[in-house]
Amino acid sequence: MTTDLHSQAITGGVIESVSDDKIVLNITGTDYQLHLVPTVPAAEIGASVGKRIKGTIQAKALKIHSANGGGRFIEPVYGAPRIVAGVVLAVDDESRTVLVDVAIPMRVALSDNQDLNVCQVGELVNFYVESGTSFTPV
Repeated sequence: MTTDLHSQAITGGVIESVSDDKIVLNITGTDYQLHLVPTVPAAEIGASVGKRIKGTIQAKALKIHSANGGGRFIEPVYGAPRIVAGVVLAVDDESRTVLVDVAIPMRVALSDNQDLNVCQVGELVNFYVESGTSFTPV
């Protein structure tokens, strides 16, 4: 991914709560309150409850499907992401990851048996994600 794509992958939110094993993030401009796994210890996050933070969200798709309709969403609205749909913004063949706009940008790793051709820039996709969607502060 290029530097520009890295900046496209950054999302912002307000910390509802944070611990070493979970960050609850209220996504700016939405009703989403996502429960994510921080990739750094809580002490290194540097922001406290009620403060704004920026970072990237990474998930692993169980299987990505192309979609003919729908939109951009994360289910559930409150909790750990399980079902996700959105538009493919970029594909990184080498790392087998895609950047998907799902109301926020999300980097998604594909399973080893996933056909990467399903992920075409500009196309709608939907997928279930494994437990453990993570957040890395920037």
